[in-house]
Amino acid sequence: MLKEKKLVSLIWDKGKHNAFTDLCVFEGSLWCCFREATNHVSKDGLIRILQLNSNGELLNVDTIRMPEADLRDPKLTVTPEGQLLLLAYRVNAKNSMHINNHQPVCWLHNVNGTWSMERSVGNSGWWLWRIRWHRNANVIGDLPDHAAFGFAYNMRQERLMFYSGDPRRKMTIVNEDALSKRKDGLGYPNESDLFFDHEKAFAVVRRDADTYTAQLGESTYPFKNWKWYDLGEYIGGPCILPLSNNQALVAGRIFNKKQLKTALWLLDLHSKKLTLSKILPSGGDNSYPGLALFNDKVSVSYYSSHQHGKSCIYLTHFEREELIPC
Repeated sequence: MLKEKKLVSLIWDKGKHNAFTDLCVFEGSLWCCFREATNHVSKDGLIRILQLNSNGELLNVDTIRMPEADLRDPKLTVTPEGQLLLLAYRVNAKNSMHINNHQPVCWLHNVNGTWSMERSVGNSGWWLWRIRWHRNANVIGDLPDHAAFGFAYNMRQERLMFYSGDPRRKMTIVNEDALSKRKDGLGYPNESDLFFDHEKAFAVVRRDADTYTAQLGESTYPFKNWKWYDLGEYIGGPCILPLSNNQALVAGRIFNKKQLKTALWLLDLHSKKLTLSKILPSGGDNSYPGLALFNDKVSVSYYSSHQHGKSCIYLTHFEREELIPC
């Protein structure tokens, strides 16, 4: 468990329901995004983006909303050209049961501090959960040497599609069936994260069927074919931060003593094994963490309902050595 002396800061509680965070470093600050709404499943979600200094103090607040839309599960990334990009899933508030009316969308942060108009990304009805950038050192000619990659899921089809491209222009399907119940016998794969180690890719995918155990994916460039390993653990809203020595930090929701908690694991990429590192102060409706390296520390954002009578946004920091299990 997390030691009591560890500082966990409440950084936002102004909405009725504040949840589903992500975190990144941009221009010397921490940027945290999340959904603010009436409740977990309401149709009125907007996106808050907080700019924070190294002490977690609030520097600026941005808001993105769209008429007749529920904006869900925002994610932040910095493009190879140094622009801050925000990805989210737009759910049609008037017709939320028809999945084909839902669409991944993105925005760019402008130099004047505003955000661009939204742009549709990928296929409607396919939830592009997160993107990560990869640099191909072997590109020849005028082709772009950087591309964004990410998994999109469809609940009814119980499979993942894998995308590549540039969300500001066009994302194309690399693999229409990267992981599925039909092909792999693994039901309802959905939320995911991935990272790249040179020409190798690793991914962690949540599942909500049969054994409910998360899967570790491994692939090599151009990342069309994936091999999957069972991690033996339920992980909701997975987020990955690569460390050194063939290890990665994984954050997400865990079942702990029949309760939902927000947890951190160390993942050994050789043995494909998880080791529980920390359980953060959390309870009730909680988790969906973001991870970032900031000022040589690991920063973690997440939401939780364990105090204040509602879900709020929290931030904490760790030295790397603190994350090594005892």
